[in-house]
Amino acid sequence: MAAIKFAGVLRAPLFLWIFFAFALTLDAKGFEPILRNDGIMPPKEVAKLDQMGRELYDKTGVAVFVAAVSELNATRPIDLIEQIKARYPDYLLLYFSKKPTTVNIFATPATRQLADIEQILSPLPWRGTIKPVMSPAFSKDEGVKLEVAILNGYADLVDQVAASKGVVLKSSIGSGSKKSFLFVRWIFYVMLAVVILQFIRRKAKNHEAA
Repeated sequence: MAAIKFAGVLRAPLFLWIFFAFALTLDAKGFEPILRNDGIMPPKEVAKLDQMGRELYDKTGVAVFVAAVSELNATRPIDLIEQIKARYPDYLLLYFSKKPTTVNIFATPATRQLADIEQILSPLPWRGTIKPVMSPAFSKDEGVKLEVAILNGYADLVDQVAASKGVVLKSSIGSGSKKSFLFVRWIFYVMLAVVILQFIRRKAKNHEAA
């Protein structure tokens, strides 16, 4: 009789462990990284962002959302944040608006320490991963620029969070994203060189004329 009671005591913690593990699995499956998409991100990009966001949440418990809205006034960041806070006290939100063109990253004090938000949002080609792609030097197609900017920005964000948590994401786009950054940087440097050469030529002509 004592043996039966002892076995019951052993089974109870195991049952609780299985219950909580199952609950966490359900929670991870219920996590939706794509908070809003007003037809800005194509299906393939949505699938990739969803994959990265779910894997990060599954491995770290950090919720990183992305919202791409057509109009800022129609879907304000504060309204989306209120939805998030109801279930995820700590989060990061990458927010894009097409009209007017706006990009920002919202975070709680705890999650702000997991990524260099200023670096990601920097307009400098050798530093930022979003705004340089949105420049006229990258592409004349506004839709293409926005798609690439969202993918690069979200990928950089989740990769930094993963690194802060000491995990590696199998879904990370890694080098593919870096190639886009390098492309923009080279364009910037070429344009800068052209401007400098034109300035030197004008100075030389003015000097000759004098």
